[in-house]
Amino acid sequence: METTEFHDTIQAFSIFLLNKGRKPSTIKRYVYDIEDFGHWLEKNKKLPSSNIWATLCTKDYEDYFSDLKTNRHYSEKTMHRVFIVLNRMHHFLNIPNPLKNMEISIQPDRTLRNEDFISPDEEKRLKYIVTSLEGLSEKQLPVRPLLTDRNIAILNLLIDYGLSLQELTALTMHHVHFETNTLSIPATAGVERTITLAKEDKKQLYNYYKSIPEPVRPKYHSDDPLFVAFDFNRGTYRWVYENDAPKALTEIAIQKMIRLEVARANLRKGISGQHFRNTYILNLIKKETPESEIIKLAGFKSKISLKRYYQYAENRKNALL
Repeated sequence: METTEFHDTIQAFSIFLLNKGRKPSTIKRYVYDIEDFGHWLEKNKKLPSSNIWATLCTKDYEDYFSDLKTNRHYSEKTMHRVFIVLNRMHHFLNIPNPLKNMEISIQPDRTLRNEDFISPDEEKRLKYIVTSLEGLSEKQLPVRPLLTDRNIAILNLLIDYGLSLQELTALTMHHVHFETNTLSIPATAGVERTITLAKEDKKQLYNYYKSIPEPVRPKYHSDDPLFVAFDFNRGTYRWVYENDAPKALTEIAIQKMIRLEVARANLRKGISGQHFRNTYILNLIKKETPESEIIKLAGFKSKISLKRYYQYAENRKNALL
């Protein structure tokens, strides 16, 4: 696509998002979605030669989303993501927004389905594989012992305590209290709370912590990240010299770790951290945990977030009658 105006707008929007504190991975996704829209406009000869964003009309957007759904088979969730991106672009440009007048309704279906959870067998298999050398390549085998404790600790917190990836990557050594078996969960995506770890889970987390060589180990009671990135080429944990601190493990890196372990376990594709959190919340409902306690344990801001979980549990119960 050779339109300078289009690319200049994307660049300006990217800088705006960066200044707003958006993560580079988020900005990259925004750029991808906007560029995809631009390629579609060009392919369908709908790309104005000048004053692009002010010239586009509601029907252009309706045709685009219709194509995403009909020909490219985008899910409602993905279409809603693209809608949000384009909507924010217009808000940034401070011009009339033709998306508001679309007759097509784009709302993600947030109804929970069976595939949004992991089964007890899937959980058991995944927890086994993370401790195993099964299916590892010759290159992976030598460094695996250095990562095992870390990966087990991560899966424990995701599966057994329902942490989100945002919460997990936000944990610093200030949040860790080995002496009381507790973790303080920061209010990154929900409500700040304190969770109590089972003794074996505290021990696992401590084993991971002590497995990091002391020169690059996060300092206790500091702003150093709890979970540290690993350099596979050098076979050691990574260090950021500019910050004089260990390099924090990112959400993307954890997602990749989960994806690789799921594949190694021969489980269905697509299992993610959200599946673990969904299952954690559903298990609390099955145990008849009081609603107020579930809200507290999951870090929800209100009971509205729980509604779809209760609805799923009720539907499952009725299906068995």
